[in-house]
Amino acid sequence: MSSISSASFSLDTALTNLSNAFSSIEHLIVAITYVIGLSLIIRGVMMYRIFANQTFGSAQRGELAGPMVHLFIGALLLYLPSTLTTSLTTVFATPDIGQASNLIGYTTLSGTEKWQKLTNVVVEYMILIGLIAFIRGWVILSKMGHSGSQPGSIGKGLIHVIGGILLINIVDTVNILGCTFGFTGGGCT
Repeated sequence: MSSISSASFSLDTALTNLSNAFSSIEHLIVAITYVIGLSLIIRGVMMYRIFANQTFGSAQRGELAGPMVHLFIGALLLYLPSTLTTSLTTVFATPDIGQASNLIGYTTLSGTEKWQKLTNVVVEYMILIGLIAFIRGWVILSKMGHSGSQPGSIGKGLIHVIGGILLINIVDTVNILGCTFGFTGGGCT
């Protein structure tokens, strides 16, 4: 086993590498979301097909809500950038995601940018968690159309969606909370 010397490890290099990885992880999450959305749409269409075959051969009535929920949420996930833009505009009145430098009371340490790099990495990490929570919320909501769904899944799904939106724009969320509770800074008017 080789030991890592202190000269080969640099916090600046680690933060830069971690920051560069966020873009790739975000693209992977969006690609997985497209696959989930497409599979929900296909599942909804197949459920309607099964429903049509059952009602055509007998006098039974089927459930229309389940396949419709799959189609609707599949379309929302398939159009994820538009869904995110609309959600962010609804909550924050702008589709722009705040930067870490816009946090209330944000100051750099004397002469160094390490605090700024660390803050940027934390904000990017929170944005990824928010994106995952937003997508997970829609997947949870897609299960509400089934007759055997767990009680409380609608509330859990909505909490994930709303919490995801707030985490995706964590900077403005922190600024809003700071202004609400009396902290002064660059974001309060």
